[in-house]
Parts: sequence; structure tokens; C-alpha cells
Amino acid sequence: MLTLRNESTQVSPRRRGPRIAVTVATAVLLAAAFTTTDTAPSATSRAGVSTVAYSAEATAASETLTAVTTFLGTLSSSQQSTVKAERTQSNLSQWSNLPDGLYTRAGLRMDALTSTQQSAVLAILQTALSDEGYEQVTGITTADGVLHDSTGSDDYGSDHYWIRILGTPSADGQWTVQYGGHHLAVNITLTGDTMPLAPTLFGVQPATYTLNGVSYEPLAGETDKAFAVVQSLDDDQLDTAVLDTAVTEIILGAGQDGKTLAYEGVQASTFTDTQKELLLDLITEWISPLNDEQNASKLESAEENLDSTYFAWSGGTSSSSTIYYRVQSPDFTIEFAHQPNMGGTTHIHAIYRETGNDYGAED
Repeated sequence: MLTLRNESTQVSPRRRGPRIAVTVATAVLLAAAFTTTDTAPSATSRAGVSTVAYSAEATAASETLTAVTTFLGTLSSSQQSTVKAERTQSNLSQWSNLPDGLYTRAGLRMDALTSTQQSAVLAILQTALSDEGYEQVTGITTADGVLHDSTGSDDYGSDHYWIRILGTPSADGQWTVQYGGHHLAVNITLTGDTMPLAPTLFGVQPATYTLNGVSYEPLAGETDKAFAVVQSLDDDQLDTAVLDTAVTEIILGAGQDGKTLAYEGVQASTFTDTQKELLLDLITEWISPLNDEQNASKLESAEENLDSTYFAWSGGTSSSSTIYYRVQSPDFTIEFAHQPNMGGTTHIHAIYRETGNDYGAED
């Protein structure tokens, strides 16, 4: 998804257009341009993060446990008390897409941590997520740094993101890592060797931004691939896909745990093979942020259940349109919504939930 990383909590996101390898030196310069505090971390790429020693035989879950244990070991007793909490439903549900000034979060915020502690948080994310997932997350946080610089508001910032551990990290118990803030909520629940990434809220503001003359769009794949699907539909399919009532916001966002939506839209069983490939490509954008070991079975299940999957749409079908779309499978629900301009700044809200398995409920 994203192609640039920097040496701070904000990593430069995927660019719109040709994907060109960028040197670490360039990434460092981008980090310096978007530092929002004097104590911003000096983080590293995946290869360099390792205060954690990983084994080739270890599972992603065991490596994540090691990374979390290492992070907790960098904290004072007071910090540990703040970052850890019971794994209750009320604690699990304590996340939002809203900025800090409009929502009270719990845990430790990145700008309150030392550079060593911040690097340890990034190591957790890099271990639990795929390369694409890590870059997706850091592309979103970078955008919030851009928003801070453009508005001057301390409600935003690339390091205004919170880490929280719910439950007791162990190899066989159930526990959850939460990382989030404005336009981001990552919930990683571990139960033995399983670790679903749900619910996960991805948003971004601004939806596109420029660094050093290059334009970036963190949710480009989720946008462009949806347009590819809807533009492939014939007239009858499109008529079925378009929702009767216009929708402009995600429905299953923050505060909506346990709720479901009736199937709406066009069923993929009516799709041609090419259309099915386009839909599966879009779905892959949402499942691939989880580490490769864990997402393989989810992608396989998505393909097996493709004929039972529905695609719904609201808005225009030209690639510049403001849209809402929904993908519903027996396994998951995806929602994506463009938000109205705010002071000339476009932004996106989106959510991925697993049916009956948010926060690892089935495990």
C-alpha cells in the first residue's frame, strides 16, 4: 500500500502514481519536516526496529507477544498501570475516529513516550501487521501531522496516537492491543496463535497531501479499486447495487459494536469472472493489512464466499465522485465514506468488521 517509511512515528505513505523506491536518507528528511514535538522519536525501518529478537520458526502471534513484552519492559510502573487495563467490553469499545479534543482516550499517547518506547510501539505494529498494513497506519498518522501543520490545532498530530493493552499478554490467553487516535483505530486480539484485526477503522484527513512536491493518498487502493468494481457493472447490476437512500457516513463505526446490517446491493454471484476478480482485489486491500501468516486463511475464505458477497454503492460512478460503498460477506463488512470538505480539506471514514468475530469473539 505505502512505499515510504521515515525515522519517526510518521512514515511517508504510498504515493499516487508510479511507485519509486525512496532512500532512507529521503525518508529521514520527510520525518524532520513533519515532527510536531521537540521529542519526536527516532524510529526505524522494519529491519532496524529490533530491540526484539525474532525467530524464523516463531509465529506472528508469538512475535507480537515478544514485542509487547519488550515494550512493557521499557515502561515505568506508573506507565504500565496507565497502559494496561482489563479486557472488558467497555474498554474494548473505547476508541473513536474523533480528534483528541472531542473524545477521551485511555492508555499512553506517543508524544508522552521516550524515543525508545516509541520505537517499541512501532515494533508491535510492524510485527502484527503486514508491510502494507504498517505503512497504511503510518500513512494515516502522517496525514494527521499535515493536518496539524495546516490548522495549527493541537487536536491533531502525527504523534497523537495512543497505545493500550487490554488483558494479560500471554501465549495462550486472550488479550488485545489497541492503537489509535484521530481517524485510526487498530484492534489486534490475540488468542493463542490467532489474531484478527477487527474492528479496524481507517480514515484520513487530508485524503491526499503533498510532501516535497510529491502527492500521496493513503487510501488510494480502497478508493480506486472500488471505482474499478462499480465501473465494471452493467446497467442492471448497477441499478441493483445503488442504495435507495443516499448514504454519506459509515454506519458501523465507533460505538456500534455488536450491530449488523442487512444485506443490500448486488450479489457477486451475478458477476462475470472479471468482475469477481475486481471485487476480490478490493477485498484484499482490506484484509492484507494483517500480517501475511494470518491473512492467508481470511483471503481464502473471502474467495470461497465471493458468490455470497454483496456490493452496495451510493454516489456518482466517475472517479472524482464523493462516494459511499459497502462490501458484505458472511465473514465481514466493509464500509467506506467520503466526508464533505472541511475548510477545503477532504477526508475519509472507513471500517472493517468481522461478523461475530470483532475483538476475537469466536476464538
